[in-house]
Amino acid sequence: MFTTYNDVYLDIRRALRAENISMAELEAFELVRYVTGKSREEFVRDKYLHATAQTVSSAMRLCDRRLRGEPLAYILGEWDFYGITLKVTPDVLIPRSDTEALVDCALRRSEGEFRFLDLGCGSGCVGIALGLMRNSSRGVLADISDAALAVAKENVYNAHLSSRLLCVKADMTKKPPENLGKFDVIVSNPPYITAEEMRGLDKSVVDFEPFGALYGGEDGLDFYRAICENWWDSLNDGGVLAFECGITQSTDLEKLVSSIGGKNVQTTRDTAGVNRVVSCIKPRRVEHLKV
Repeated sequence: MFTTYNDVYLDIRRALRAENISMAELEAFELVRYVTGKSREEFVRDKYLHATAQTVSSAMRLCDRRLRGEPLAYILGEWDFYGITLKVTPDVLIPRSDTEALVDCALRRSEGEFRFLDLGCGSGCVGIALGLMRNSSRGVLADISDAALAVAKENVYNAHLSSRLLCVKADMTKKPPENLGKFDVIVSNPPYITAEEMRGLDKSVVDFEPFGALYGGEDGLDFYRAICENWWDSLNDGGVLAFECGITQSTDLEKLVSSIGGKNVQTTRDTAGVNRVVSCIKPRRVEHLKV
């Protein structure tokens, strides 16, 4: 009897289940598919074909990495977000489906063509999704990490958006570079994990994902405060400011954006029903005619 791709899948699924990995079926499928170099459809079609000894060995090595806690996204070197397959490395946070609510909010609260800023862009997932969904818009993807920007630039190129999206180095805790100009939409998924939450994070997050993309200070709000202080003036009148936030932070964030003059403050839930995005509108200044 020869070993099939399906046999390898079943062995890896069994090993992952034994370690209580919650999505063992999906992860085993992706690991074996990745090794074969097949698309998902091709793998399903060919799962009973012969798996070479090299394929088996490579798949088991990847399984061992997963069993040691390394996230699947870093093993594969890619992850899907908003229907887009993006390159990911340990230099960037793994895109989560929760963050898709941030894209949805920005699209819902804006109209037509706009110029946007994805502040703290990481892999570029949010900015790229906005660029693809509003194909007449232009945007800037900003991050303080050179390594993250390299990943974002590659993802922008792969999405064929290099003519409309610019990746720049910028620090969200400081005033923006003068040459960036103003934006109709500013979105950000800044570090927001509190000190207490950091102590309880899963090993696969703490040991592998970048600390600088996670920790938001004692109460998790340090970067929100800095953005509101430094970047509010970069938003055009009538523009949208939208933040992703942690499960307990929406009320405090609503108060924060209101304190800088944000109006029509709204909180949006993600698909799990969690308060995930807080957004507001920058009011338009009313010009009074002289009599």
